[in-house]
Amino acid sequence: MTGRQIALDTQPRRIRRRRTEGWTLVGAAHPLLGGMIVDRSSRYGNPCKVGLMQEMGYEDPHAAAAANYRTWLAGSRSDWPTDEGDQRRERILAGLDRLRGKDLACTCPLDRTCHADYLLRLVNMPAVDLAAWVTQVRARVDRQRVRDGEEPMYVAAA
Repeated sequence: MTGRQIALDTQPRRIRRRRTEGWTLVGAAHPLLGGMIVDRSSRYGNPCKVGLMQEMGYEDPHAAAAANYRTWLAGSRSDWPTDEGDQRRERILAGLDRLRGKDLACTCPLDRTCHADYLLRLVNMPAVDLAAWVTQVRARVDRQRVRDGEEPMYVAAA
């Protein structure tokens, strides 16, 4: 099997980031795909903490945190209706193209639901579909900002 065949047969996957001596992203990610860290230390990290979901009594705090991330990234301002939250979301939206085709590393156990699973599905959809989704998210955020008496973040295309 050649390197080209490996690249065609391999789908980007979630890998578990370790914070142990000797662990490297280069060593863990597929050699042809490469990888990106998407845990809380990165711009792509989930602002919703698993520990908070556990304190709130969720049966599966990992799944609850991942669901909250999906809702927030899709433009909901219900849990974080601030400029800071909107700007953080925008940093993620603006950088999604950097994740396309790469393995994604987060510290969550692989047998638990993680926001990186959502990012993998999102960034590996057809580029035109991802661009349309990002446009819809930005419009959704602006509608909520205007509803709440705030200035929109984005200039509407003429």
